[in-house]
Amino acid sequence: MPSNTAAWLTAAKANPLKVKTAPYTPPRENEIVIKNGAVAINPVDWLKQDMGDMMFSWIKYPFVLGSDVAGEVVEIGPAVTRFKVGDRIVGHAIGIGQKYNSSAKGAFQTYTVLFAHMASPIPSTLSYESAAVLPLGASTAACGLFQKDQLALQYPSVSP
Repeated sequence: MPSNTAAWLTAAKANPLKVKTAPYTPPRENEIVIKNGAVAINPVDWLKQDMGDMMFSWIKYPFVLGSDVAGEVVEIGPAVTRFKVGDRIVGHAIGIGQKYNSSAKGAFQTYTVLFAHMASPIPSTLSYESAAVLPLGASTAACGLFQKDQLALQYPSVSP
């Protein structure tokens, strides 16, 4: 198994994050593991540190934060057909979500578990640093446009 390192939020309002070892988590069905080439820091990451359990109170410490990540696929789980080992991807890590609450799915580490449907291939001409800033912004825009309690627009479609 590869050796993993993460930036851990060790307790509510803990500052700074502590860099130490982390378990390597293999992918499950419809998941991939990537070796991170770049991550992006978002307001939610430092707000969670500053506000403690006022935000995302379900989180169990220690925890690995981070949503935006780009890197190379190192392992694929069962039922994954969109990606293969070696693919360059950008992804939205959703470990902080209440339904998942999983440090393995946080971006601030060497290896991150992503749902395959939350990742997209990137061309070799796009750097990991440039790609890593995209996922949370695109996800936030999509929520505003398409969720029922927001604008509730119809999903775009393309003729086959």
